[in-house]
Amino acid sequence: MPPIHRRSTVVLVTVVAGTAALAGCSSHNEALPKDYGHQWMSQMSSQLSGDFGGGGGQLVLMDDNAKKATLSLELQQDFEGPYDVLAVCRSTKTVHVSLHVFTVKKDGNGEASTLREHLGEADIDCGATTRIPIDVPKGRAGIDIAASTTDRSERALFDSFIVKRGDKA
Repeated sequence: MPPIHRRSTVVLVTVVAGTAALAGCSSHNEALPKDYGHQWMSQMSSQLSGDFGGGGGQLVLMDDNAKKATLSLELQQDFEGPYDVLAVCRSTKTVHVSLHVFTVKKDGNGEASTLREHLGEADIDCGATTRIPIDVPKGRAGIDIAASTTDRSERALFDSFIVKRGDKA
């Protein structure tokens, strides 16, 4: 399989599993259903999925920043050239998305990723799909997608998909 079609399933599974575990620690009085967002995420995947991966999940509060609910994921894939990131959210008004490329360096314990270049960002109005054009330089290990919202309810959901520039969703 050509390197461009490799999916970053391990990273995505780790992000989704970690987000689900953190959601169980929510400080809200109203507990979210066990499969909160599963149906919506499945629907978005069937409508928007591209050939180059993507990911999303529930935005949650973290100990280091209780002012924003966040989600971050890395897509380790050999991207190069023009792409669009299709981003969508729900259960809040807006989600801010920031996109970076990264490289991977060997360190004493294995590999560590390093953010290198800002590719783009956008405020996503939830309920509508937003297309964010990016140009990925040659020789990068993948894309970092960070989503955040000031809505602290931990009900916000976000999903993203990478497609070739101009491809239909």
